[in-house]
Amino acid sequence: MDEQHTLTEAELDEVLTWNMVRAARFLGQRLSEQLADQQLHPVQFGVLAQLDIAGAMSQADLARAVQLRPQSVAPLLDGLERRGLLARTGDRIRGRRNPVQITAEGRAALQAAWAVATSSNDLGDAGLTDVESAELNRLLLKVVDANQGKLSDESAWDWPEQ
Repeated sequence: MDEQHTLTEAELDEVLTWNMVRAARFLGQRLSEQLADQQLHPVQFGVLAQLDIAGAMSQADLARAVQLRPQSVAPLLDGLERRGLLARTGDRIRGRRNPVQITAEGRAALQAAWAVATSSNDLGDAGLTDVESAELNRLLLKVVDANQGKLSDESAWDWPEQ
């Protein structure tokens, strides 16, 4: 880029990945607000959903499924375990596999949150028709599927407040 050139909004709007970041922040905040009544954060929702799908999972597998570092998932699981939404089996010894599974209370919380999460698929207020929303989801899943497990850490989402 030429040093004398000043960017325009139109040029910035051509940066696909920047638009993805902006959309992800908007949609993530929207889902967070919608799940607040269920006392769940979107990542907690994802953890419960993954456990419901897979049954018992190791912490490392669960971290990969929700795209967190394994060391970052432990405090999240601790909180869900204290609330009775999941249970760990086996001895909690460093370096040992500690399967995690959803509890009946966790399934009840997931079921309540599920209705909220699926209703958030309606992006009419964000300017998309149902057909456009479905197409956006299809394209996002294509990106997710092609890159499953490639996120090295979640620090890209930890922007400093300034």
